[in-house]
Amino acid sequence: MKLLPITDWLPQYPRANLRGDTIAGIALAGLLIPEAMGYAGIAGLPPQAGLYATAFGLLAYAIFGSSRQLAVSPTSASAAILAATVAPLAAQTPGKFFVLASAVSLVVGVLFLVAGILKLGFISDFISKPVLKGFVFGIALTIVIKQLPKLLGIEKGTGPSYMQLWQTLTRVTQANLWTVFTAATALAVLFLADRYLPRIPGALLVLVAGIAVSRVLELHTHGVDIVGVIPAGLPHPSFPMLTWSDWLQAAPAAVGLALVLYVESLGAARTFASKNNYDIDPNQELRALAVANATSAIFHGMIVGGGTSGTAANDTNGAKSQVSAIAASLMVMLTLLFLTGWFYHLPEAVLGAIVVHAVWHLLNYQELKRFRRIRRIEYHESLAAVIAVIAFGILNGLLLAVILTLVALMRYLSQTQVAVLGRLPGTNEYVDVARHPEAEQFSGILVLRIDRMLFFANADGIRQHIRGLLTQSNGPVRAMIISFELVPMLDVTAIDVLTQLHARAVDRGIRLVLAGVRDPVRDRLAKASLLKTIGEENIFRTVDHAVDALTATSSSGD
Repeated sequence: MKLLPITDWLPQYPRANLRGDTIAGIALAGLLIPEAMGYAGIAGLPPQAGLYATAFGLLAYAIFGSSRQLAVSPTSASAAILAATVAPLAAQTPGKFFVLASAVSLVVGVLFLVAGILKLGFISDFISKPVLKGFVFGIALTIVIKQLPKLLGIEKGTGPSYMQLWQTLTRVTQANLWTVFTAATALAVLFLADRYLPRIPGALLVLVAGIAVSRVLELHTHGVDIVGVIPAGLPHPSFPMLTWSDWLQAAPAAVGLALVLYVESLGAARTFASKNNYDIDPNQELRALAVANATSAIFHGMIVGGGTSGTAANDTNGAKSQVSAIAASLMVMLTLLFLTGWFYHLPEAVLGAIVVHAVWHLLNYQELKRFRRIRRIEYHESLAAVIAVIAFGILNGLLLAVILTLVALMRYLSQTQVAVLGRLPGTNEYVDVARHPEAEQFSGILVLRIDRMLFFANADGIRQHIRGLLTQSNGPVRAMIISFELVPMLDVTAIDVLTQLHARAVDRGIRLVLAGVRDPVRDRLAKASLLKTIGEENIFRTVDHAVDALTATSSSGD
């Protein structure tokens, strides 16, 4: 059942939900069909690659996934990264582009499978939200910039995104007015449909209207590019035929894709699982995405993941289970079998408008401003990720985003925050005296609390900080209490630093006392023989107990 969640929920499926799930699935297909065709264009693939991926990705995920609403299909971010990944690999042999794209999808599937088997679902938590939002914002800007030539009917630029934008701006005077009018009308309809007809798939409405108008006005005779022939029927499964060297080249490129896809997919799955009061299994999600991407690759599709917009639409339309994804998959298959001929006259400008509309919600600067309000450094990290994607490309931007996250993590963990504590009058609560000047302090007793983990990255800094506090203390210190309430573990460096602190205290005639020591920390102190050195009589359950014991000792001494 863990390998096939469908065997768990399908036998208990309430028939009363079938009608609602089917309608939600049909509506979902109406949104995903035009978007998938547009995302295939972003990836540099023919439209049918997006349709194949949607049909088989949805079906595979419905069988193996644990989310009831997640819509697994090509996404804007993955399409943009796929293009940036495959283009260098296929530079010498452009004819290999399609096969290499399928190969990368297959490698991503294998990576997901290995990660699922090893239960590495926690990895998604290691990219901070501000950095990820900045990275996705940068991708959205990149996609919009790349779609501008399609919306204007001009030749597309080359090079980094900022160069492509400049080249587009210098060619604006060459724009085809018929193409501009088509794109502008499509965009207007899409955004107006969002506002006034939220339950109608605006992308499907624009697609149908675009085909109809294109046929009636014969837009292709006015210089408007059209999609052209899309092969009818379902693809025959086959394994990508590449050399061993090609596979080795595809593997590293797939790592970044897999990370972004998983973070994006798990975020959407968790959001709507929480909204609908059920849980998902992150490791099962890895296995489900593995099968979805492998299936897509074998059926000549592109990479797939859980998209936020498709999942939100699926939930809004009333999807209660994976049956909606199965219904959507069947609708896409029927489209491939019988309706591809209708897409011949579809203007490329309409597909470009659908893509721009789909990624527009990702250009959420208000979210970045919220980071600035909460914590300025994280706002700067998100902006750095945006700039990196625009200036250096998506893959380098991804690398920088990961580095920024690791730097931010190490910066946070290496901070040497040690608070001087005092007791709030009339209570047993000890607080930071810098924030609560009214807190009571005790003559000759310095009470400290380590407000971070104590480990190799910050141990020496904390030692120096404590020495500074001892030097700055008013009057002689006869006892120093260090609260370990927030310290979950100790490594070798931390043990050595604590040994040095104890030796320094003994030299100055200061009694070192530890309070709030957790059992794992106590065990580590015992293994290092430091527990015996400090003495069991100097280890207390709480700061209050330690203070009471020291003040009592002082009173008896007096």
